[in-house]
Amino acid sequence: MVIDRRQIVQGLAAALVASLIPDHAGAKRRVPLYVSCRMDAEGKASAAMFSLAGEELFSTVLPSRGHDATLRPASPEIVVFARRPGNWFAVIDAGAGKLVATVLSAESRHFYGHGVFTADGRLLYATENDMLTGDGLLGIYDASDSYRRIGEIASRGVGPHDIAFLPDGKTLVVSNGGLRTSPQTGREILNPDDIKPNVTLIEASHDHTLATLELAQRFRALSIRHMAVAQDRTVAFGCQYQGDPNDLPPLVGTVKPDGKIALFDMPVSELMGMSNYVGSLSLDRNEDIIAATSPQGGSVALWNRRSGEFLSREKMSDVCGIAALPDRHDFLLTSGNDGVRSLVEGAETLNRISDDRLQNWIWDNHLLPVNL
Repeated sequence: MVIDRRQIVQGLAAALVASLIPDHAGAKRRVPLYVSCRMDAEGKASAAMFSLAGEELFSTVLPSRGHDATLRPASPEIVVFARRPGNWFAVIDAGAGKLVATVLSAESRHFYGHGVFTADGRLLYATENDMLTGDGLLGIYDASDSYRRIGEIASRGVGPHDIAFLPDGKTLVVSNGGLRTSPQTGREILNPDDIKPNVTLIEASHDHTLATLELAQRFRALSIRHMAVAQDRTVAFGCQYQGDPNDLPPLVGTVKPDGKIALFDMPVSELMGMSNYVGSLSLDRNEDIIAATSPQGGSVALWNRRSGEFLSREKMSDVCGIAALPDRHDFLLTSGNDGVRSLVEGAETLNRISDDRLQNWIWDNHLLPVNL
């Protein structure tokens, strides 16, 4: 019997939906799939879900360039956020490959490109900007009521970018990058001399500040952007330096469970290859390694998460999206001009994934693993 591509994709979609629902033993059957935003050669933006074999489960047209995506727990819905300063997020039914809704930002608000669901999948928190005051906000949306905006809380800083829950499912962690921007001026930084980045922990249900953690004064020009959270509550973060381009500050660090911040060193010759910019970062499946990408530097760098020891730096043109692969220390990478590749422990080169179906796209900043 001949099985065509449509049957394969339908089978993968069915496996996805099944994998999101616990079986009789409470375990989840895992299908390694990935979601990312992208553009074609003509600049048409879309979001796509694909397998490591190169099969697309869906490709959904977006209103404009997207940034990051987040999966609604116990649901096939995936929310894709506009690139900052954006005014929409898109809700996609991954099983059907259809756009369910496009939700616009509230008046005098814009999105920063990231969001996270509560563990029960009911509420979505999105990083936002109050365009009148420049204060950072977390918009709250009720996913069970057509993503109606039901409120907002302060992010405890300026320019909140990434957001996640700690493993307790109650504590939000927010990276306030410290950069004030406005849709009227695009991505121009309006407060270059007054950047105050922080990582803030918030008890979500009561809007209670647990901790606001800042870098040392000499590192205030390090805008804290993206994060990855380990099961032991360690928060890895990556930065984008807004100071003198000739400076070479550390770009990656961790917030330990006790609240202490550690910045990770790397040899100067390797640090130069990061161009003072981390575009995304990820933990490997075992949470032993932090991997950070730099599209400006065309590099991906690796550190031991626990010791902070620098491990290596690999080159890939315009690399930014990164996510763990199923094997313990391996990563999947996406690029704006070099397709999709894997970084496999012990391999001498980065391996191209699949065939041209995944390669002829301009992949955007982030890569969401689904049920790894």
